[in-house]
Amino acid sequence: MCARCGDITLRNHRFAIVARPSEQLRGIFWEGTYAQAAAGALHPLIEAVKTWQRADADPLASAITGISWNDRPDGFRFFAGTNAGAIHSTIHDGRQVLSLPAMRLASIWHGPEDGDVVQHYGAMLEWIERSGEKRDTSILHHREEYPSDIDLAAPPVLRLMLPLVAT
Repeated sequence: MCARCGDITLRNHRFAIVARPSEQLRGIFWEGTYAQAAAGALHPLIEAVKTWQRADADPLASAITGISWNDRPDGFRFFAGTNAGAIHSTIHDGRQVLSLPAMRLASIWHGPEDGDVVQHYGAMLEWIERSGEKRDTSILHHREEYPSDIDLAAPPVLRLMLPLVAT
C-alpha cells in the first residue's frame, strides 16, 4: 500500500515531479561497494533509524529517507535518516545531521510487484529525458523514502526519487 495516498494498487502510480522543502535529516552515514549494499549492508542503518524513530515517540515521525551519492569508483555513499524537526545541529546520540536545500525531484512509488528497483530507476531516467527535464546531481544522486515500518525482508516498497534542475 502507498503510505502517502493509501492506494493499494501501486501499479496505478506514474512518474511525477514533486517538491521537497529544505530540511534537516538526522541519521547515519555509510559508504561501501555496490556488492556490499546488494548483500544487505544498508539494512542495519535503516533498522537503526526505525529504532530511533520508535524511541523518539514522535507523533510527526516522517518516512525514513535514504540519500545516495555515486561518487566512489567502486561504490557509493549513503545516508539513512528522518526529518530532524527542530533539533539542534549537534546530536549527542550518535546521529548526524544532513541539511538539504529545497529540491524538485522526479518520483514514483515502487511496490513489491514492480520488479527490480534498478530497472525502475532506468525507466525513470527515460521518462525524465522524454519529458524534457534534466537531472541535477550537484547535491545528491538519489533520494529514496521508505515507510517508517518498512520490512526489509519483504520485496521493496519505497518512493524512488531523482533530483531535477530547478526551473
